[in-house]
Amino acid sequence: MSGDDQPRPNSSTTFSFDVVMQHMRIHHPGCPKKTCLTMAARVSARDWKGLKLGAAVGIELQKYVRHSYTNYDKLLLSRMMTREEARAFIAPQVADILRSWRGPKLKLRLVQLKPEG
Repeated sequence: MSGDDQPRPNSSTTFSFDVVMQHMRIHHPGCPKKTCLTMAARVSARDWKGLKLGAAVGIELQKYVRHSYTNYDKLLLSRMMTREEARAFIAPQVADILRSWRGPKLKLRLVQLKPEG
């Protein structure tokens, strides 16, 4: 791999909406369609300063899941935990959600037919 294949830390890096959607369909096929659209909009709206597409999507997905699918914000508002403690507390939940989205939406069950006779 040549040096030109690696993103440069301070170089401008943007991704189109369609490229992000394609990435989501391939790498996170179980992700809800509304979330995929949200991720494509968020990732394509930013300059990622040399990050690769997978890293950019990963950052946005973590943030989205943390704030939309967990009680992270309530933990912070209640002042029960610091930001670091709240992130550590909800980390397993975030990981489980992201893991479930890496698999296909539908699981097909193959049935072996018995030969007639």
